[in-house]
Amino acid sequence: MRLTEDIKQLIVKCMHGDLSAVEKDALTSWLAESPAHRIYLDDLLQKEELMVDLKQWILIQESDATDWNERLKTKTLATIHAQERTIRIHRVRRIMAYAAALCCFVLAGLIYQFVWKPSAPNASRVVLHDIELPNNHAEIRLSNGKVIQLDNGKGVLVTSDGLKYADGSLIQSTVPNVDLIATINTPAGSMLQITLADGSQVTLNAKTSFKYPLQFTQYQRLVEVDGEAYFKVAKNKKVPFRVKSNGQLIEVTGTEFNVNTYSKQKSSTTLVEGSINLLANGQQMQLKPNQQATLSEGRLSQKSVDPHNYTAWIDNKFYFNETDLHTALQAIGQWYDLQIIYKNTIKETYLYGEIQRTKSLSAVLEILKRSNIQFELIQENDTNKLLIFN
Repeated sequence: MRLTEDIKQLIVKCMHGDLSAVEKDALTSWLAESPAHRIYLDDLLQKEELMVDLKQWILIQESDATDWNERLKTKTLATIHAQERTIRIHRVRRIMAYAAALCCFVLAGLIYQFVWKPSAPNASRVVLHDIELPNNHAEIRLSNGKVIQLDNGKGVLVTSDGLKYADGSLIQSTVPNVDLIATINTPAGSMLQITLADGSQVTLNAKTSFKYPLQFTQYQRLVEVDGEAYFKVAKNKKVPFRVKSNGQLIEVTGTEFNVNTYSKQKSSTTLVEGSINLLANGQQMQLKPNQQATLSEGRLSQKSVDPHNYTAWIDNKFYFNETDLHTALQAIGQWYDLQIIYKNTIKETYLYGEIQRTKSLSAVLEILKRSNIQFELIQENDTNKLLIFN
């Protein structure tokens, strides 16, 4: 934050209401440079208001003390020597003088602490200009306790004789076992494509957990997802494919669809091809292509959509087409492992744009700048945060 001696002078004058027209313009320009400047000044003014209240309280106490002494003087005039009264009155006045001096001292200390004293840098808070993509690896956790780190670039092919990458190289040799369950966890900044034992293909988005058996039984194909995944289900009318996700069950025989459960309060299922049935809280719904089902507050609803708006991520793109700000920032935060913090009530804002997710965060934030979104990127306590101010 830029805090020069000239700015300090302007802040002090502002606190005392002594700014000229030219000085007001200079202070306004400084406030417009960064949202952090406005937050800093507001904090100072709040502290100034507290000091004004303290001075008012002292004045009231001094008045009460004077009234009390006058009453005491009247009641004890016949028995207390005038000199003793004078000493008592002087003593009370001296105490009030000390209190007023203390008030001024505290006020001066606050001004020095927050205005004159050079700001010591906060070691735990660093302003950032960009963030590179995280480079963590996805992992598979098997139900027998084994944990396997994956090469994100190779994809995963699940076969009857073990876990293999798509290029055929072996990941883990396993004996076919219908009871062996795998859970794949993808980190931020990473997506993973896998092929299940029945030939179904699943693409996992960042920060997603996907649970499935290495071998399906002859009676059911059941998987679970928490996060976001795109499914291309192999056709098998005799054995339906079922997906459990955030309180709902999706049933298909062969189709393409996207499931997003990043928000626990609201999940969405978008159908691209084929047909699916959804069940949640005793409700049932059937979707046709270009329809989306939403589960919110325990209720299912549906609407017609353009699936591309919700599936562009499988081509590793951010695609915003009249996308509300909260939804867009949720996608950005998931990919770059950012904590999104809204500093004020956010007005209704929609974003437009398309950009590859392989780029650094600064390129994506250009979309926010073009939409006149004020923000600050910081690292605090080893956590990357994006502060939104409007």
